[in-house]
Amino acid sequence: MSYFDVAFTHSSGKGGQHINTTDSKAQLRMSTVSWYESRGRWIDSTVFDQIMHNYNDKEAPQIKKFPYFTVKGDVLVESQKTRYRDKNLQDCLDKFVVGVKQCGQLRQQIDQQTKQEWQKYKKRDNEQRVRTKKHVGDKKQLRKRISLDDI
Repeated sequence: MSYFDVAFTHSSGKGGQHINTTDSKAQLRMSTVSWYESRGRWIDSTVFDQIMHNYNDKEAPQIKKFPYFTVKGDVLVESQKTRYRDKNLQDCLDKFVVGVKQCGQLRQQIDQQTKQEWQKYKKRDNEQRVRTKKHVGDKKQLRKRISLDDI
């Protein structure tokens, strides 16, 4: 755990006096420097590179973007799932491992035919949205009162 800074704070939510007196919320923080030092040491370099590529790629699906980066570039994982700090700490580590595994997988190459089908579906859905919007607008327009000046 030398790469992480571990901290425990008050949880939020239900719990009454227990919440107010114990520090059960676990926080794992890794500085930006430690994050980049982990490349090749204990995180495989190809996995690390894929995480960073997916995070910076605007076209990458949201599920492939590493969710634990802060604005400053640090890694922050929090858990307040249980009343016990040890279980919350383990949950933080589990979240981190799952995030690295999920976001570090190589994305499959998509063939041109599949991309064309997606474009077709996207175009169809957009046209449907525009038709629905136009229909709702016409319906609202018909609700307005007609004055004799309009005739």
